[in-house]
Amino acid sequence: MTTGVPGTGIGSLFYFIAALLLPLRGLARRMKRLSVKWRSIAGQSALALGMLIGILVTGWFIGLVLGPLIRTAAAAAGSKVSALGRYESMVRWAALAAGYSTLAAVLLAVQIARLVTKRK
Repeated sequence: MTTGVPGTGIGSLFYFIAALLLPLRGLARRMKRLSVKWRSIAGQSALALGMLIGILVTGWFIGLVLGPLIRTAAAAAGSKVSALGRYESMVRWAALAAGYSTLAAVLLAVQIARLVTKRK
């Protein structure tokens, strides 16, 4: 079975959020006096943090390289450069909101299915 781009995106978001929240779960388990594997928690959280830093640095670098080219092309075409910046920001926020709302819808559907189905 091959996962498509939407499945990969939702899975990545789920892993990312779960890995970032893992230290909180470890603390909750520790308060209940249960065993906690801190090395594993630190590794998973560090991996998620590395993903976040990689995404931010890549976005910054692409903006650094392509930003002047886009502004020059927009100015040459006679469009307002300030309006272009607001549009780019809206696209980023829309993509972010779409990804997280899709993840929320999938998680909600899974929880509803869990409550509806009977255990054997």
